[in-house]
Amino acid sequence: MSFYLNRKSHNRYKKNLNYKCHILKFGCFGIKAVDFGVLTKTENISLQRLLNKEIKLVSKKFGTIKFWNLVFMNSTVTALSPESRMGKGKGSISTQFCYIKPGQFLFEFSGVSKQQMVQIYKVVKLKFPLKTKVVNFCF
Repeated sequence: MSFYLNRKSHNRYKKNLNYKCHILKFGCFGIKAVDFGVLTKTENISLQRLLNKEIKLVSKKFGTIKFWNLVFMNSTVTALSPESRMGKGKGSISTQFCYIKPGQFLFEFSGVSKQQMVQIYKVVKLKFPLKTKVVNFCF
C-alpha cells in the first residue's frame, strides 16, 4: 500500500490550484494566466519593458500608474557547448525560467481606469507566450 502512496512524480510542479498567487494583493487590476506554461527570463524582461512603454503612453494625461511583477524565476536551464563530448559534467547555467499555473497572477496594476487597462491589455496580450485574461477587483 505505501508503495503507491510514495510514488515519485515526473512533474516538479503540482497541477492543483491550491497556492497563494491566485488572489489580487496589490492593485485593482491583474493579468492572470489561463493555462499552464513556461516563462523564461528574457520573455519576462521584454514583457516588463512593453508594459512600461504602454503605461507611459496611457498615463500622460492622468495620474501615476503602478504595476507589480509577480513572476519569480525559480528554475534554471544548463547547457554544454555544442562541440563537447559526453561525460564532461553538467555545464553552466544558460537561462532561468518558471512554471506558470492557471489562475496565477503575472502582473498587478493600481491607479488605472477600466479604459486604460483595456488599452494596455490589447497591446500586451499579443506578446504573451500563453493565454491570459484581465481580472478586476475594484469596488
